[in-house]
Amino acid sequence: MSMNLRSKLLGTTFLLAAVLFPSAAQAMPIWQFDKMADQDQADYIQVLVDGAQKVLKDEGRSDLANKMDALFTEVPAGDKISLGMEEFEDNLALARVYDAKRVINDPNARRLEVEDVMFLTLKKNGIILPKNFMHVGDNFHPKSSLVRQNPDGTITVQRRPPNGAAKDVKAKMGLAAPAQIVVLTISKT
Repeated sequence: MSMNLRSKLLGTTFLLAAVLFPSAAQAMPIWQFDKMADQDQADYIQVLVDGAQKVLKDEGRSDLANKMDALFTEVPAGDKISLGMEEFEDNLALARVYDAKRVINDPNARRLEVEDVMFLTLKKNGIILPKNFMHVGDNFHPKSSLVRQNPDGTITVQRRPPNGAAKDVKAKMGLAAPAQIVVLTISKT
């Protein structure tokens, strides 16, 4: 299947998810997920995986929960991540692009959420989640920060190397900047 056709089909599927789940008030918008630190993103994905398995078991679908467990835990020989994670990351990248294009065309469009991506990743693998899945991450709170104060007075801003594969130590650690160049803005809201 060509990349353009795949992108169009996935875009249609994301649009369908947006229509099917319009009331997911506490789900995590992709743009918000992208602002979290890497560890918080990993933690949130784990919350979604664990939550999906729980709602499946609660619905009496242990067979699908077990299938999902295998999808996200078994790493094929020669690979570094599970097939489930690889598909989720691919779908997330496509959803980012689709979401951005939609918002450009309609600033009031419902933003796609990380839960939409997980839902569709699982659906493509024959695992249909109940609607209450969209709320498994409602109580998640990020623990890390993209900006942190260092003991020497500098600040470090985390940056993501391309595809998570930094070759030098500085790229892995982030950008360290002297505190004097930081400009704070205070909003009166």
